[in-house]
Amino acid sequence: MGQKIITKTDRAMEDRMHAVADDPERADTLAKARAFKRTWLELAEALTRTQSQRSWERWGFTDFDAYCRKELHLRSSTVAKLLGSYRFLETSAPRVLDRARHRDQTAPVPSLGAVEFVARATERGAADDETLESIQRVAFDEGAEPSLLHRRFGEVAFPQTDEDRAGKLRAQIVATARRLSSLIAEEGAPVPRKLAISVEETMGELLEALSN
Repeated sequence: MGQKIITKTDRAMEDRMHAVADDPERADTLAKARAFKRTWLELAEALTRTQSQRSWERWGFTDFDAYCRKELHLRSSTVAKLLGSYRFLETSAPRVLDRARHRDQTAPVPSLGAVEFVARATERGAADDETLESIQRVAFDEGAEPSLLHRRFGEVAFPQTDEDRAGKLRAQIVATARRLSSLIAEEGAPVPRKLAISVEETMGELLEALSN
C-alpha cells in the first residue's frame, strides 16, 4: 500500500492541532475539519456549537468566517452548506443526529449532498408529503447518494416549468449560434465567403434577439 500523501494544508492543520491541544473544543473542531469527508456531520455539529457560543472570539479571531477560513481552511460557502444541512436535520430529521451521536453502526450517515437534496426538495414543496417521506427514507435510512436521489426523485421534486424549459432551450440556441459563428469565421472554413458573411450576420441577429 502506498504512503499517504500529506498536503501542505493538512500538515498546517496538524501542527495547529498540537499547538492548541490544551483547548479540547478547538482541537476537536480542527480534527473534524481534517477528516471532513468522513465526519462532516460531527464537524457541522462542532461548527454550530462554536458559532452559537462565539468561541472564536476567545481564540483571537475577528469573526466566525475568519476562524473557519484561516484555521479550518474551509470556504464560506462550504461552512454555509454544513450549517444549513445540520440545522435542517435538527428540525426535520433529528433521528439522523441521534443515530450519529450514539454511533449506531446499523444505520448509515447520509452524505452532505444527500441532505442538501432533501432540504431543497422540502423547500421547493413540489412533491407531496408521501413522496417527501420516501425521499427522506431513501436518503437517511438507506444511505442513497445524491446521484440516485436525482434519478429517482428529481423530476417530481424539481419539476421543470414552461419557463425553465424555455430558458434551457434559449441557452442551447445561444451556445449553438456562437459555436456556428466561430466555426464559420475560422480560416479555411469550407464555406463560400458570401454565404459565411450571411450566416454570421444572421447569427448576430439571432443572438441580439435572444439577449432582449
